[in-house]
Amino acid sequence: MRQLLDDAASCRVDDPVQARELALAARTIARASAIVDDEAEALYSLASIAHQRGHTDDAFALAAEAVEISADGEPTLTLAWSHHLLGVVHYQASNFASSLEQSLAALQVYRGTGHEIDEGKILHTIAVVYQSMGDYDRAIETYENALAINEPLGRRDLDAMVLGNLARLRGRRGEHLLAVNLGRRAVELSREHAPQLVGGLLADLAEAYVGLGDHASAALCFGEARADWEYRMADGQQLAPTDQLGIMLSEGRVALRSGQTDEAITSLTSALDLADRTDHRELELEIHDLLALAYKQSERFSEALDHRERHFALHREIFNDSADLRLRTLQVAHTNTTARHRTEITRLQTSELVTSFAAEHVDVDAYHLEAFERLASLAEFRGGNTTKHTDAVGDLAAEIAHAIGQPPEWCERLRLAARLHDIGKVAIADSVLLKPGPLTIEEFDEVKQHTVLGRRLLSGVSTDLFSLAAEAAWSHHEWWDGSGYPNGLSGTAIPLSGRIVAVADVYDSLATRRVYKREWNVAEAIRFVKSGTGAQFQPELIDAFISVMVAREPSLEADLA
Repeated sequence: MRQLLDDAASCRVDDPVQARELALAARTIARASAIVDDEAEALYSLASIAHQRGHTDDAFALAAEAVEISADGEPTLTLAWSHHLLGVVHYQASNFASSLEQSLAALQVYRGTGHEIDEGKILHTIAVVYQSMGDYDRAIETYENALAINEPLGRRDLDAMVLGNLARLRGRRGEHLLAVNLGRRAVELSREHAPQLVGGLLADLAEAYVGLGDHASAALCFGEARADWEYRMADGQQLAPTDQLGIMLSEGRVALRSGQTDEAITSLTSALDLADRTDHRELELEIHDLLALAYKQSERFSEALDHRERHFALHREIFNDSADLRLRTLQVAHTNTTARHRTEITRLQTSELVTSFAAEHVDVDAYHLEAFERLASLAEFRGGNTTKHTDAVGDLAAEIAHAIGQPPEWCERLRLAARLHDIGKVAIADSVLLKPGPLTIEEFDEVKQHTVLGRRLLSGVSTDLFSLAAEAAWSHHEWWDGSGYPNGLSGTAIPLSGRIVAVADVYDSLATRRVYKREWNVAEAIRFVKSGTGAQFQPELIDAFISVMVAREPSLEADLA
């Protein structure tokens, strides 16, 4: 088994198909022998191979299983790297909160193993996540911690990578002199210890020089970066397209910043062609943005508009794919939880505990509700709130339903279903969900998708409760007058659950403190909801809502009158 795992690791890069067969054989032996640590290692090996081949769902599921079976034992490298891989998958899905959680877990486990050599690598991942979340101060602090950890260990390859990212971040903050100093150190280290990084680091250094107004040094850096690329090409080295794209993109940015729009357009057009041929959509998105600016500066407005429209279309495509990935990772995690529950049921059916377990899990909803409520709570936590909002919306929705004469069993079902109304927000990027200022049109369009994503996620369970939850998640932002989203439904074409949850959601959102607003007092919030009668809300439901609020707090009656 040990030989199989070692052989799989040795051929993982050059022959992933063979590596997978070896790792599968190792897992089979480990499971048959009930050796948990080796089975976890085999699972992690399979997860790494799947991730390398672009099979993200499989990578997530296998790494999660590796964590599951080894989490109760002593800290191991396998457990640490499995957490790390889960963090990477979440990061690729722009689910930065979960990525940070998994990466921090990886660091804690790794430190518990007594190893030190790769701690800087995990810290580097954590810093990258902070940087993507816009928390630049923590990112800088974590990058510097990684450098301090690496110093006595001699990990100069990691140092070059960390210094390069730190230099880029300092440059974005306008600290160009510091960026130049860090960039020089990164280039010097990479020449000896990480030659594959030289070209990209030189391009970043050139941008830092431009920030200082030193265009001559910038030109020298670009020239050296190109020479390095050509030398490695002639030497027959395997080069990633991102290396060349990074240089071309930096040249385009510098030319644009210097007012050389024709040179910028030439460089960026070449970069766009390469990015399109190699399917690097994130870089393609940035290139369209820069080309739109370049053509606008050249007063070639029709071409500027064309690239702006292509930028928006690509942004939507990337968002949809990223949201799908976030949903798939969540669904995989939920599927794993359900599978464990069913395995436990099978085990208990052979024991005397089956009776008590059956009493606790009386129907299918019990298998799923807790998991989905945790996801809904995660959406609230990511937005800076607590689970009080989800519970409050459920309670108020049920009371409004009672007030209009709905059957008690339907009202109680709505109480649970309404708690999941914003579950689709788990698939919205942190940079949008946590933004304290006004959203752009594109960002608001992204937020609107949480209704569709919520319905898609909840529709995976075919029970009355989850059908109602999917319906409410999908329709609670529709307006009575037809001006809502996602489908512009109006009047009674909007499901009753969505009409009721809309009232409860708006009221409690106003009465709850958010990252972008203060909380309103009860009377203020009620008056605002009442002002939407006939436009946003069904009039009969507003009458029921006010009667519920007065019943809760009789002193409001005179104030509201």
